[in-house]
Amino acid sequence: EISLGLVGSEMCIRDSRYSLFVGVLKKRFVWILLGILICQAVFARILFYAGAVYLAFTSAIAVCVLTMHAGIYGILRFFGLVFPQGFFYILAAYLLWIMVVEQADGKEKIRLWMMVFFMVLGIISEIFINPNFSALIFQLF
Repeated sequence: EISLGLVGSEMCIRDSRYSLFVGVLKKRFVWILLGILICQAVFARILFYAGAVYLAFTSAIAVCVLTMHAGIYGILRFFGLVFPQGFFYILAAYLLWIMVVEQADGKEKIRLWMMVFFMVLGIISEIFINPNFSALIFQLF
């Protein structure tokens, strides 16, 4: 067991996961704020569509690269890379889409908090679940 003076290895792992959580939260928080700003823009639908095209394009590039390296199993590897957190991020994006499309009906505050909740769940699953799941997928395929 590696020990760093008064701090044990489990403390280092916990601190590194905490700093990783804060780092990912900072990056995702920018996306949350950008999403909220998109909702307030005059061209909200066009900006949302542009974001969806960007996401689809970057995902297609990742699938192509993984498929070039692993053959047809590259698609499964891509699934392994985005599975747990992608589900929560899609739910957050769906709530953002509802805020863009629908008229104001008084439910915006709860939708905003649910969007933030799904983003936090996505971050937690990205840090704690995805590394093990991705390692399993990459070992199998």
